Amino acid sequence: MTVTRTCAEDATSHDDDEADDPTSHDPRRELDELAPPLPPDGGWGWAVVGAAFFANLILDGVCYTFGIIMPALQEHFQAGKGKTALVGSMVPGCYLIVGKTVVYTLLSWQQNIWE
Repeated sequence: MTVTRTCAEDATSHDDDEADDPTSHDPRRELDELAPPLPPDGGWGWAVVGAAFFANLILDGVCYTFGIIMPALQEHFQAGKGKTALVGSMVPGCYLIVGKTVVYTLLSWQQNIWE
């Protein structure tokens, strides 16, 4: 005589060996593993992102609108177009020079930082 079990019986029957097995299916363990990790910085990451955004907003705003404020600066400092434009081009120039320097420095320190 053969005994057949239904799907409901298979789902509700547990062997004692499976209950002791730590790798058995436990929905609570899966939920704990899916929980987002705590931020390592204590939650200040978004404050740093916001501060960097506003610093770049102001700095790039000055760089890209320098032509609008250039006549007022010429009048205030009694300088010609060349000298005033030179001052306005120093900020993007420093961006480019410092950017390359930072990249080369980080690449040279890469093994010390990420190991």
